[in-house]
Parts: sequence; structure tokens; C-alpha cells
Amino acid sequence: MSLIFRTIFDSRTPRARRVASAAVAGMIGWAMGHSAAVRAVILASDNAANTAYSGGTWSGTSNGGTGFSQWFQGPTGSGVNQAATWGFTTQTASTVFGTYVTPNIDTNGVSWSMGAYNGTSSDPAAPYAYRGLNTPLQIGQTLQLSMATGYMSNPGQEGFQIQNYNATTGYGTPLFQIAAAGSGSYYAISYGGYTSPTTGFAYSALTGIASAHTGVTTPNNGNGITVAFTLESPTSFNLTITPLADPSAAETFTNLTLTDLPVNQLFLYNDNLGLTSQYAYFNNLEVTATPEPAPAAMLLGGVAMLALIRRRKIGAKAALFGRGKIQGT
Repeated sequence: MSLIFRTIFDSRTPRARRVASAAVAGMIGWAMGHSAAVRAVILASDNAANTAYSGGTWSGTSNGGTGFSQWFQGPTGSGVNQAATWGFTTQTASTVFGTYVTPNIDTNGVSWSMGAYNGTSSDPAAPYAYRGLNTPLQIGQTLQLSMATGYMSNPGQEGFQIQNYNATTGYGTPLFQIAAAGSGSYYAISYGGYTSPTTGFAYSALTGIASAHTGVTTPNNGNGITVAFTLESPTSFNLTITPLADPSAAETFTNLTLTDLPVNQLFLYNDNLGLTSQYAYFNNLEVTATPEPAPAAMLLGGVAMLALIRRRKIGAKAALFGRGKIQGT
């Protein structure tokens, strides 16, 4: 910066000084506006500590936070043979594997908890919960959710989907899924061209973030992950998955295929096909947007810079006048 100032003050003509001053003022204004833009604006949010879930209640009529519709839960009743059951509540996700860990996905000690009990391959315990966005996700906006997974049956799975809900058909088409499977060691993502539960998605990829508690170099200790889905265009999205235990190990995937719009529904699930009890935890649901650089901040930054330059020039002239007077005595 001192080199830039010297360039301005050493310019040989007033016109050169004005051009240089304007250039620097523009740079400062842009920087101020850009720094103001990186602070994301929260458009919708909810967490398990909100009053709608007080007393551990998480029901199919709960509607906490702002910007989302109420929750819907299912299936109703119990399993095929009346043995498999499930339940929805709020409780801590800090002891997924029996030992307290921090950081974790809790807010004030609680997360949304989805329990699946006594599931088998012929009589699965497969609870789910879903809710809509009051306003569909727009380009440049991010839908974010935290998740923690524990012991899982094999086969069995826990995760969530981002969907396109069609009010006419009453069906939510999966657009993206992240899941931990009892048969695997790492979280997997799936996206693009979902056709049916049998054929699934067109694309799948394993992340390097462990979902297993044992048998991997950096195990899943139950801290949880945060998943950020950013709509980049009508046909693509970016994804960032951050393990809470080590944020430096976050993974980002760019330009992933999006097959449909609008993006307007979240679907959580816990499929237990072989354990006495299996839990999935979710929390900290948000929709955020990063605004464009603020014109006012850019303008004020430029004006402030020009004022500073003018003051420096006046000060320089005064100093020269003073020195000349001393030399003449």
C-alpha cells in the first residue's frame, strides 16, 4: 500500500494524480464491498432446541424455526410382523457410540433423533421424516444440515435426501442423497437421474470421510458431519461435507449433475434391517445466501479513500510551505 501512495504523491501532473487516486479509491471500495458480501444471510433455519420441540417432542405436526413447512413422519403403525417399531424424539447426539464427544451436532444438548427398533430384512424398521422449504432453493443459495450416525445393521442405512416435491403427484423425486451404510466404511453421495428404489441414482461416489467406528484410519467417533448443498445453476450444484472432528478434512465436490427443479424438500431416513436399536441424528437446518457486494459499501470506501488522499496532499503542501519559510530566515 505504501508503494501505491508513493505512486500517487510522486505523480508529476495533477491529472496523473487524479487518475491514480481514482484507481486506488475504486480498489478500496471494491475490497470493502467484497468483504461485506462474504457474510452469508440466513433465510431459513431450525434446530432441535427450538420451543416447538420442547420436552423432547418431535412429531409429525412439529414446525419449529422459520422458512420451512411442518414435519411429516412415517410410516404409521409398526412393522409387517408388528415386531419392528420406531420413534421420533429430541435427545443428545454427543454419545452416539456410548462415549461423550465434542464437538457434536447438538444445540443446547439436543438433536432430532430417529430411532428404529428390532428391524429385520423381512420386517424392516424404516422411519422417515420430511418437510418442505417455503421458498424453493434459488441459484447461489445453500441448504445445510448436520448429521451424526452410529452403529448400523448390515444391510442397513442412515442418511438424507434433497428432493423435488411435486404437489400435483404428491411425490418427492430424489435429487441428491448422502448416506452411511452398515456394509460400508465411508459416507457415500448419490445424485443425478433417480429412477426407482431398485435402480437408484445415475451417479454415486464414496467420500473420504469415515462413517464406520472401527476398521478405518480416521474413524467416525460420532462427532457428526455438516453437509452444505449449494445450487449453482438449473442443472448443477456444489457440495461441501465437513467432519466436525476435523474441519480441515472437509471435502468439496463441484459441478454435480442436477436433474430437476425446484429444490424444495428435505427427506431424512433410518433403515434398520438387523439391530435391536439403530439411531440417526440430525440438527442445525439452514438455508443461506451470499449477497452481491454492497454498492453502498463500495461507494463509501471509495469516497473515504479520496478524502484520505486529499488530506495527505494538503498536509504535504503545508509541510513544504513550512520548510521554505525556515530556509528563508
